[in-house]
Amino acid sequence: MLENRRHFRLKEFMDVTWKLADQDVSGEGTVVNISASGFLLQTDRVFRPTDNCVLSIESGAETLPFAPKKGRLMWFRRINTPHERFQCGVQFLKDQTDNDFQQWLEKKVARISEAADAKILDNLAF
Repeated sequence: MLENRRHFRLKEFMDVTWKLADQDVSGEGTVVNISASGFLLQTDRVFRPTDNCVLSIESGAETLPFAPKKGRLMWFRRINTPHERFQCGVQFLKDQTDNDFQQWLEKKVARISEAADAKILDNLAF
């Protein structure tokens, strides 16, 4: 199934800690994919998503130290797994993206476009 997306999503698994701004709610999770506009966060921490809530993320990963640190929660859902897990769609705040992040994404996408083997594509992109 093809999806109509504005930005290409890259599989990029990173462990992060997150916190809802202005609330005493935090947890740990994994960024599952990332794009120029946001990321997909998977967590086992249930919380009550509120309209326009902002998440702050911190990553110890050296592979993406310049990724935007704040985003607006766009959607939240439970996923079917043996353990209770949740996914959150997070859109980067407009003032959070910078040139280093954009260049990192462009290099990854260029590498994917040069890949000749479909199995390589399956491992790199959604």
